[in-house]
Amino acid sequence: MRHRLVVPVGAAAVVLIGLGAWALWASQEPAIAVPDRVCADALPGGPVRGLLPGHGEGFDEDLFGSSSATSVSTPWKCTLSAGGQSVQLSEFLILSEDDYSSQDIVRDAAKSGNIPLSWGAQKGFIEGNTVSLYVGCESAEGRPVLLETHTGISEGRTRLKDRSVQEAVTALAADFTRFTSARVDHCKPVELPDSAPKIG
Repeated sequence: MRHRLVVPVGAAAVVLIGLGAWALWASQEPAIAVPDRVCADALPGGPVRGLLPGHGEGFDEDLFGSSSATSVSTPWKCTLSAGGQSVQLSEFLILSEDDYSSQDIVRDAAKSGNIPLSWGAQKGFIEGNTVSLYVGCESAEGRPVLLETHTGISEGRTRLKDRSVQEAVTALAADFTRFTSARVDHCKPVELPDSAPKIG
């Protein structure tokens, strides 16, 4: 025997009205305008634009540290937020291999749930909602130094578990790391690949 699902006309009307009201509310949210350059003009805004909502609370930039065409202070951090979500970029210098070494990078990349990244001679990994890249360089005195960068997104509609989002954040992380490695104090510039790191 077939059973028919009967939905009262009044209930269906309420559902349709509710959906229409939600769509109208969403369409009335202000469009978010991400600048063409972000983080005090250090990076292009295009890649960031794709990681933030298109509508909602306006764009905001919070910067710790200083940068110029030739120099970046350390530590340095830039947080870009809009629509209730954010993109965070930060860099540090590890001055001693006793604090963190290439072996530690390989160990952490192999941890359960993490995804290894390879980028020419450099390495990194994805952990949670953050891409971490590490660049070995030399100080002015010739000592080995490790540049550490983190590029992450907040929890929300955009998830770093999605392959397309992983690729977008990893590409942004590469842009950020190229910018900092060429300018950061106490770290001689290192030639890095033009492409994004390999995931997996």
